[in-house]
Amino acid sequence: MVDARAVHKAYGSNQVLKGVDLTVQQGEVVCLIGPSGSGKTTLLRTLNHLETVDDGIILIDGDLVGYRQDGEKLYELPEREVAVRRRRIGMVFQHFNLFPHLTVLQNIVEAPIGVGGQSRKEATANAERLLERVGLGEKGSAYPAQLSGGQKQRVAIARALAMNPRIMLFDEPTSALDPELVGEVLSVMRDLARDGMTMVVVTHEMNFARQVANRVVFMADGHVVEQGPPEQVILNPQHSRTREFLQAVTS
Repeated sequence: MVDARAVHKAYGSNQVLKGVDLTVQQGEVVCLIGPSGSGKTTLLRTLNHLETVDDGIILIDGDLVGYRQDGEKLYELPEREVAVRRRRIGMVFQHFNLFPHLTVLQNIVEAPIGVGGQSRKEATANAERLLERVGLGEKGSAYPAQLSGGQKQRVAIARALAMNPRIMLFDEPTSALDPELVGEVLSVMRDLARDGMTMVVVTHEMNFARQVANRVVFMADGHVVEQGPPEQVILNPQHSRTREFLQAVTS
């Protein structure tokens, strides 16, 4: 589902990704962990072309997302074509990014109608079903300002699912939430994992990574330092840098 090869990304002189390789199989849940500034979020954003890459190649479900290939050269696609290819990729951000002037239901149906070409009736029925799925069936007519942080993030998950994605990307989806609201979002994500959704999750929630991930990838200084099953990487890390990070976040 994901095939990222030798991905490099720099901002000026700051080399954020230094030849990162990452593969994710269909139905797999992969958690990216590591210190701030390690490149986790940048890598996640390159997967749906929210960030361009300086070198390397990224395939999602067998296709380039933001480029077309002509021989050995890659050419960036127009934004309209990129948007079409992004349909199969759902993304949930730290800070929800809901439209404050639209109701919860309107937030969810906007993309399926405008980008996906669904009828309003079809998009509305699907949105109502997704709100039930994330435990917010009664909140369709509410506005984002009337919701808690956990509710907003569950709406953001429903909005991403409304495009029927093949893969879901989560960028620290609980980091902006009060501690007592984290569980309700992680519960929805656990349900998605049980349903077989392919997921790449940047997270500091080590218990979630240990319980739900098929594979944990530890990043530091723009490199993948260590990866493997959670019982190996989290409970028995082989690399000293991984051990230092886990001691810091669990102490």
